[in-house]
Amino acid sequence: MPDFSPPPDERALAVRLAEACRRMSALDLPGPLAARLHRQFIAVCDAVKAAGADEETGERRLSAFLVALEQASAKIARRGNTKDNSQLHFVIIHSRGHGWGT
Repeated sequence: MPDFSPPPDERALAVRLAEACRRMSALDLPGPLAARLHRQFIAVCDAVKAAGADEETGERRLSAFLVALEQASAKIARRGNTKDNSQLHFVIIHSRGHGWGT
């Protein structure tokens, strides 16, 4: 039976994408910033999955996203934001199947 598992370097990118998602979810971001970062993360994931996508471009886009995420985290830490975004996460998660968040 053929082996359909991704090459080791693609797994590394997948692990970094999963870690970026976890880090983003752990932040308590204000609604508009959370939505912008979420859209940027989805764009990175879509670019990685696109036909003809190369890993180097995926890594570059992911690195740019991680910089934006780190800047947002630092900005929120300076302001001491305590806003609850549970409603935003609900809207993003539940709108995916209706064409709004895709």
